[in-house]
Amino acid sequence: MSLQSHHLEAFLMIARTQNFSKAAQILKVTQSALSHRISALEDQLGAPLFVREKVGIKLTELGDRLLRYTQTKNALEEEFLSTINDVHRTSLKGVLRVGAYASIGRSVVLKALGPFLAQNPGIQLFYMVRELTDLPQMLKSGEVDFIFLDYNMGHGKLKSTFLGEEEYALVESKHGCNNQDIYLNHDEADLMTFKFYEIQKKKPKNFKRSYFDEIYSCIDGVAHGVGLGVLPIHLLKGDARIHIHTEYKNLKMPVYLHYFEQKVYTELQQQVIKLFETEVPKTLQLIK
Repeated sequence: MSLQSHHLEAFLMIARTQNFSKAAQILKVTQSALSHRISALEDQLGAPLFVREKVGIKLTELGDRLLRYTQTKNALEEEFLSTINDVHRTSLKGVLRVGAYASIGRSVVLKALGPFLAQNPGIQLFYMVRELTDLPQMLKSGEVDFIFLDYNMGHGKLKSTFLGEEEYALVESKHGCNNQDIYLNHDEADLMTFKFYEIQKKKPKNFKRSYFDEIYSCIDGVAHGVGLGVLPIHLLKGDARIHIHTEYKNLKMPVYLHYFEQKVYTELQQQVIKLFETEVPKTLQLIK
């Protein structure tokens, strides 16, 4: 039994987008044709690959296994094809998909990737900054191959590597803030303010939260005196607009790299894992 490439292509795109309609648009086929490919693939394997739910679709256990297989197959095929006409190649080629959260995205992850990509211009990068709550599903669906989180979610076939820590401090505008009871967070799921005060002896009786969508807007909001913030110190160094409170204990948040364990990795994947595991800890040490 052999699996047809256009069936696997359809399956992979649906898994990544979690939507039949979007996958059909990207592949430039009708939704009916796409559904037919998946039905044929499920008939061949003898079991369903997706569970249709009200909020979308979800991979079955077999779907998870097929996704890992398809990703590995495609990566190895890309690596092989890149060597056919370039046997003496001195740089890497292939597709790299990375997901990170905002506070380490520019300052840590891209800093590590920059020189590596410059030395290997044949790499096509898909780099995405998302909320921490979104990244695990992006890894599971195959939208990205590597993610960074501030907690260890390693279980099952996931590989989780501790890389270092970020330090968070209480900050306000250099010119002071009239709204001492307002704290700026990304969104309602951002619990950094609560985590910060959990380790303090001195806690505010009450406070309100305002939401600024992403980390750099939070920094600007604090600088303009909109409210206080619990923010990463390394993003504030040299910012004359910000006052850092030193009478509080800094909150240390871990940084973990996650990816799926597999029997075979391409040379690109091996180099990227080595890069992240060596360069990211160096940067995190420097920014303390």
